[in-house]
Formats: sequence, C-alpha cells, structure tokens
Amino acid sequence: MRRAKFLNVAANLMGELGYEALTMKAVAEQAGASIGTLYDYFPDKQTLATALLAQYTEEADAHWSEVLSKDNLPTKSAFPGVFVKAILDFSSKRPGYLALLGAPLAYSRTASARKPLRKTIASALQMMNGKLAANSALIRANVIVELIKGLLAINKQSASKERDLVIDEFKRLIRLYLNDALADK
Repeated sequence: MRRAKFLNVAANLMGELGYEALTMKAVAEQAGASIGTLYDYFPDKQTLATALLAQYTEEADAHWSEVLSKDNLPTKSAFPGVFVKAILDFSSKRPGYLALLGAPLAYSRTASARKPLRKTIASALQMMNGKLAANSALIRANVIVELIKGLLAINKQSASKERDLVIDEFKRLIRLYLNDALADK
C-alpha cells in the first residue's frame, strides 16, 4: 500500500516537474512519509523511476490487449484513429509516463518481456489481413511500436496548440503504413 502511494506521488510529480527535477525528498513529503521510509522501498530516484516504468509497461501490455482484442478490433480504415487515441489515452492517464520515456534510465526490457505487446499488435494485423504471415506481422508490429514512441516524444515536445496537428500527422502516417502493411502480398 505504501509502495503504491510512493509510486503514485512520484508519477504525479514527474508529470508536473519532469524526471530531472524530481527529488526523493519531494516524493516523501507529498506522500506524508519520512525520507527514511521512502528509502526503505526505493534506495534512489532511478530505482523509483524504474519501478514506475515497469508498472507502466505491465499496464501497457494489458491496455493494448484490450484495445486490440478480437471483440474490439476496429476496421482497417478506423484503425489509425483508434490506435492513436489509445496511445494518447494511455499516456494521459499516467502522468509520469512521458517524463519517464525521456529519462536517462538504465532500463531495458528483455526480448521476451517486449514480446507480448508486439504479439498483440501482430495478431491484430493478422486479424485484419488473414494472408499476412506471422513473421511479417511481427516485423510490422515492431515498426508500429517505434512509431508509438515517436508520437509520444514529438507530442511531448510540441506546444499545446500544435498537438492536434501532430496527432493528425501520426494518424496519416499510421494509415499510410497500414495500407501498405495490410495489403495482400
């Protein structure tokens, strides 16, 4: 319970201040705990941030499994809009997510840990095009994951008045990519 509170406070502060400006002292104060108690759970800021990133990663896998399930799968033409909206919904509900993506953390998922998200996307692609081979779908899923990272990075850097334009460009990019990726080949 206390660990979750520390993570929640850290996420909110990171979303507000950014990773670099976040201090362990501020997390402890906002959580209403002593700095010693915080250090019992997380010995440093990087460990705290890594734990939060791991939590977000698990949540992302579950999020995409639901968004791209057979029951929820959008049409090929609606897919880009649904996909970009799902990305933005996910990141907006996790205040520290964007700050963590740009943080200088030594956090890397193993290939097996990265696989669920990519398999979920690959399965959705195969459901939209039954002729798409599994290995081709997985390669395309890897490209889509990198596009997601790009959208989030550019969206984070954009002025608020430019974000709608950035989002429209990413929808266009995903639509163009999917038209080719899902073409019968």
